[in-house]
Amino acid sequence: MNKIDKKILFNIFVFLSVLLLLSQGCAATKKILFYETEKTSSKYRIDKEYSKFKETLEENGYSVSRIELDITRSALENYDPDVVVIVELQKSLSADEMAAIFEFVMQDGKGLFICGGTQTANQITIPFGMTIDTGMLEDETSPIYDAAAGKNIEDKTNFVITRLNRQDKNVKTIIQGINWLAFFGGYGISVSENAIGVAFGDHDTYSPKSIIFTKGTKPPIAAASRVGNGLVFLLSDADMLSNTNLDTSRYRYDNLKFGLNIVKWLANPPPPAQDKTIDELTMTIAYLNTEIDDMNMTIRDLNSQISTLNSQVSALTQKVMELEKENERLRSQVDPLFKIKYTTWAIGMGIIAIVIIAMSMARRVHKIKLGEKKEIEGFGYEFDKELGDIGGIDQELVEKIEKPEEDKE
Repeated sequence: MNKIDKKILFNIFVFLSVLLLLSQGCAATKKILFYETEKTSSKYRIDKEYSKFKETLEENGYSVSRIELDITRSALENYDPDVVVIVELQKSLSADEMAAIFEFVMQDGKGLFICGGTQTANQITIPFGMTIDTGMLEDETSPIYDAAAGKNIEDKTNFVITRLNRQDKNVKTIIQGINWLAFFGGYGISVSENAIGVAFGDHDTYSPKSIIFTKGTKPPIAAASRVGNGLVFLLSDADMLSNTNLDTSRYRYDNLKFGLNIVKWLANPPPPAQDKTIDELTMTIAYLNTEIDDMNMTIRDLNSQISTLNSQVSALTQKVMELEKENERLRSQVDPLFKIKYTTWAIGMGIIAIVIIAMSMARRVHKIKLGEKKEIEGFGYEFDKELGDIGGIDQELVEKIEKPEEDKE
């Protein structure tokens, strides 16, 4: 073989090697789909508080996108994700969406990451053996240190997590390289069936409002479950992966790596270990449990509406009774013959009495005036007769005055 043949073979080998690497790289690219609709919190979006987490996923070779429509079988087929991420679910999923998720996890062998321990998320988590508690956790001895402020956070619902499940090999990928986590508020998780706790509070982590997670129970704040061919992970605190709390100038914990480990574990599920019949039965049971939860929620809503209506009926009944009493009171004040109130009668009689008195007084005054007039007229007549008019009186006086003067002469 000459040098030319060797050179050609070498070039072919290099070409095939590069092609193989490229094909492996394409095959290794995992798709992460964030479910972002009006049913989830608008705060934790990949273009908002989860943008840093999205960028870090992309830097580590993942393809990240989002779906803003309902999760249906056809939608999942079109996006073909390896992991679906649901952050801070606030409204219940429809029965079709639940069925699509169960099939996606159990039959297709894909991963589901539920981030944020809302009560609504129990709709999804309970069928997978994980139940989110209702009481916020607190810890008095493990505060989070804020490097920018140079002091510990005083809020007891914010604390450091150091207890990790290092015994179970199934979650080794999740806790690899994790020493401590900053927990910014959330709930404890009850695990059962195939679920296991991954990260826990310590001996004095508890919830004052919970009957389950009292002091000493070391409540899980993260749990994992394998159901059918797929994997499910639940993290009860969505703020652990938000931009604000991934700021390394303030918080120097392993939250971001923890999030990457979770996605890596979900995107690479182990080979199926259960019989297909068992998977189908498990999926059916999970679906029925979801239907039961939906029915119970409907019953609670109806009971609440009935209670409200009963309260309204009671209030209206009381109002009717009050109106009947007022009606009886008013009836007691009305003359049954003429249908006129007694007060009206009294006012009318008073007016009549006033009129009669006024008329009587008017007649009396008239009589008095008439008598005075007659007296005045009589007095004037006698005066005229005796004295005459004023001119006559003056003349007589003049005559009496002049008469003595004539006598003197």
